[in-house]
Amino acid sequence: MSGSRVTFVGDAMAAVTQGIAEVRDLIGETPVIVGGLAVLSRLSNPYRATVDLDVVDRMLGATPQLEVLRAAAGAKPVEPAAVLLPTAFGPVKVDVLEVRQIELDQPSDDPGDRLHASSHAWASETATEMEIEVLRRDGQKVEVTTRVAEPGPLIAMKLQAVMNRSVEKQGTDLLDIVRLTFDGATRPAAIEQISGVADGVASDIAMHVDLWFVQRRKQALQWISKVGGRDISADDLELVADLLMEAAIR
Repeated sequence: MSGSRVTFVGDAMAAVTQGIAEVRDLIGETPVIVGGLAVLSRLSNPYRATVDLDVVDRMLGATPQLEVLRAAAGAKPVEPAAVLLPTAFGPVKVDVLEVRQIELDQPSDDPGDRLHASSHAWASETATEMEIEVLRRDGQKVEVTTRVAEPGPLIAMKLQAVMNRSVEKQGTDLLDIVRLTFDGATRPAAIEQISGVADGVASDIAMHVDLWFVQRRKQALQWISKVGGRDISADDLELVADLLMEAAIR
């Protein structure tokens, strides 16, 4: 369920939620949540579970968040930029997505690298607070308040992420984009946010939409189907392309 409060059920989700509290206590600030948990928290009908936690570090603190997390008692580094963090409900993999100011001040010539930096910075700047509640099978409740990325930045991040992922992850990223674009709770915000983002970011979004939902639509549909999106058709992907391109093209 989308909104300022979201409720999940399951022990795995409880561990991820507890992971947010651990990260917050270690870095000394409320983390910005992106990735699968952010998508599920925004959708009115979460369609999958997640066991990992993704956070954005704008690299504004004295010590990088990844370094702080890896120095925690019982933590184990995971390459290239993650840590296995112990919690009361089991270990949680935390991926730290770093964005340096120089990446924004001096944008890369590569549109994928540009969109990685700009979309994560956008997510960090516009994230809003949400209360996340998880009910464990034993009846125990786990709650945390954190900042969660908005639908527009989530779509931008997912568009960029597809390129360098495994086939399974590519399918999940693309299906997340479809769900965020079609879901009644997220579509209006996503379209409005993409329509209002800076021209350079919008241009890179449009380029990636064209790549995955127009040029490689057939391949994208196959990947989506393999990860459970068998209800999604080629016409659906065409509609996603139309909606996102209309919002992104200036």
